[in-house]
Amino acid sequence: QMLLVTELQNCLLECTVQPDKTIAKYGRSDRTTCSEGIPDYQTKNTDCAMSADLVCDGESECPFFVSSSVLGDPCVGTFKYLEVKYVCQCYSSLVTCEGSISHIQCENGVIYVSSAKYGRRDRRTCSTGITDDQRRRTNCSTRANYVFRRKLTFSSVFGDPCIGTYKYLEVNYRCQR
Repeated sequence: QMLLVTELQNCLLECTVQPDKTIAKYGRSDRTTCSEGIPDYQTKNTDCAMSADLVCDGESECPFFVSSSVLGDPCVGTFKYLEVKYVCQCYSSLVTCEGSISHIQCENGVIYVSSAKYGRRDRRTCSTGITDDQRRRTNCSTRANYVFRRKLTFSSVFGDPCIGTYKYLEVNYRCQR
């Protein structure tokens, strides 16, 4: 899929599943793209596109503002645009409550983890038998960047993003051949 956004616009990269293989370019590489109503002198420089880093953290929606103050200015005085090419991949999700054990298995291929978060993001997930106090804090998760090869205690590996709150690990993955 492709997304084209002019300078000084809000944008939302959206997939029904998580975006994968995102390539973004900011600047100007031709005179015609996004040039309607723009003076000629602001579209002359066509050799000023640079790659742009979009940090979506494996989310299916990724809002951002397109501007030189956010992305850098590869060509001062030129009207720029952001061109994003991305592939939406289908991922499986696994939630493991604190103190529990889960297994991810691929019949053919290897496991590719697109994102993993540890903490608590809502009151419903992993709430059975848990007091209200232990699930009150919901905006306290951290990225989990570890591969497990043995049994480990979650907090000893990821730290404790919300002390006194019952947490869970959310892993989004796919089997890759």
